[in-house]
Amino acid sequence: MLGTLLRRRVRTFSNTIGHWSRYECLRNSAFGAAGFGLLFGLHDGFYRLLKHLSGIELIGLLLTWKLTAMLLLMTFMMVVVSSLLTALTTLFYSYDLKFLLKAPVSLRAVFLDKSLESAFFASWMIGLILVPYVGAIMRVRGLGMGYFLAFSASLPPFLLLAASFGIGFTLLLLYLFPSARTRDVVWVFSSLSLTVVYGLARLAQPEKLVRPDALRAVAEYLNFLQAPTAPYLPSWWLAEALRMAAEGDWRGWASRTAGLWGAAAAVYGLLMALAGRIYFIGYSGAQEGALRRREHSFRLLPEQRLLGMRSAAVLLWKERTTFFRDVKHWSQILLVMGLVFVYLFSIRRLPLDTAELRGLVSFLNVGAAGFVLAALGLRFTFPAISLEGRSWWVLRSAPIDVSAVMREKLVFSGAPMLLIAATLAAMTNWILETDRFTAWLTLGALLTVGFAICVMGVGFGALFPNFLVENIHQVESSVGGFVYMAACLFYVGLTVALLAAPMQMHFAERFGTGVWNSRPALYAGAGWLALNAVALIVPWRLGRRALENHE
Repeated sequence: MLGTLLRRRVRTFSNTIGHWSRYECLRNSAFGAAGFGLLFGLHDGFYRLLKHLSGIELIGLLLTWKLTAMLLLMTFMMVVVSSLLTALTTLFYSYDLKFLLKAPVSLRAVFLDKSLESAFFASWMIGLILVPYVGAIMRVRGLGMGYFLAFSASLPPFLLLAASFGIGFTLLLLYLFPSARTRDVVWVFSSLSLTVVYGLARLAQPEKLVRPDALRAVAEYLNFLQAPTAPYLPSWWLAEALRMAAEGDWRGWASRTAGLWGAAAAVYGLLMALAGRIYFIGYSGAQEGALRRREHSFRLLPEQRLLGMRSAAVLLWKERTTFFRDVKHWSQILLVMGLVFVYLFSIRRLPLDTAELRGLVSFLNVGAAGFVLAALGLRFTFPAISLEGRSWWVLRSAPIDVSAVMREKLVFSGAPMLLIAATLAAMTNWILETDRFTAWLTLGALLTVGFAICVMGVGFGALFPNFLVENIHQVESSVGGFVYMAACLFYVGLTVALLAAPMQMHFAERFGTGVWNSRPALYAGAGWLALNAVALIVPWRLGRRALENHE
């Protein structure tokens, strides 16, 4: 039975590739090449870091393997939390479950198929980041392909163990609390867990690895490096396996890898036995709707009081209601708060001694905060059109123009995005105590960047809609999501490059090595205006045209 389900996936995948047009082949090849380029960039950064650590006398190897253990521990925790979200959607709310549970297939086969799907989607992207890191270790240590094969044999059970913990927790939770309301608890718990992981990772201050003076004594620093990092978790087993393989201790590597595979098989076996008893009960309870008691009246909506009897008021009311009704959307606010905290904490911990250096970091903050805003746009703004789902036909049947729908999406997501941009700019300038010119320039630049990212998010979301999506992560990881992120990063990079000219003249004037020249400033301003005009107009018009022609 499981073979039938797996053949279904293989045939679906082969049919999808076989029906690619020439344009789709070229497009996906280009995106694949860009993805490999990003991985190579990560590899180069990891290589430079590990090369620097290995050059430290006496403790270089200890630093390398301590960093490896910390990275694997973070990977393990992120896969566990990610599997909570994917298991909830895949095991209990996937669209094809209504067909599979009626088909002549055993319940355990269905669970095995969907749980493996959950484990894959929860871990493949996080696990892929480890590949350039291991490649950097191979370059620094002069290891051959045998080391990469050893890593490839040890990684799958590590990721499967991490995903199994998340799947098992979701399974038990839906069994003990068989209600659709439990889904809200899982989303909030997952968002809170990710926020805590982000915060703890930054509060751990990994810069101590390359700053032994931050600790009180050398002995304390050496004890910190030699101590196991969570020795009872699979992350430490994998770290030890990689270390032993690098040192040529293949017997030790084999024992650690066999332990990983044995633990993965045992945990997954227990998971299968548990699913045979409680999976269907949890699935049945998850399909129940929640009883809501509402008092209906003919009073004006808050949006109608503000905007009058316009279609925009009703659209904003609909967006607000659906956003707060679905907890997986507003629970992400916890993640945003954690992200902002980690970002500002990192700025606060930078060792900056001079006012000029603080001003430079404040200007570079436009690029770093722009990347943060682009990531938030990918999560909230870009999927806004696609999340209309199968109800899109209702909006198209109503006497409402497509432009009105897009403007409503822009207003709803633009307000919090501009608030976050203003917070990042103002708090960074306050922490760094920057001068007035730099503070106003960075504040205006970040507000413009935040607004442009929202406009591009709505435009590209309308250009690449997916109204049959089951999971919001499918929208984010789609071809359209990649195009949107590439466009945002290109836009942020050009913004920093264009604004560098007035900042350079400002620093030259402060150092007394130059005077303010209006011509380069005018050229930079004209280029910046042209860049924003393209970013605001082109994606919006293309997206509107695509939505109007969508059938």
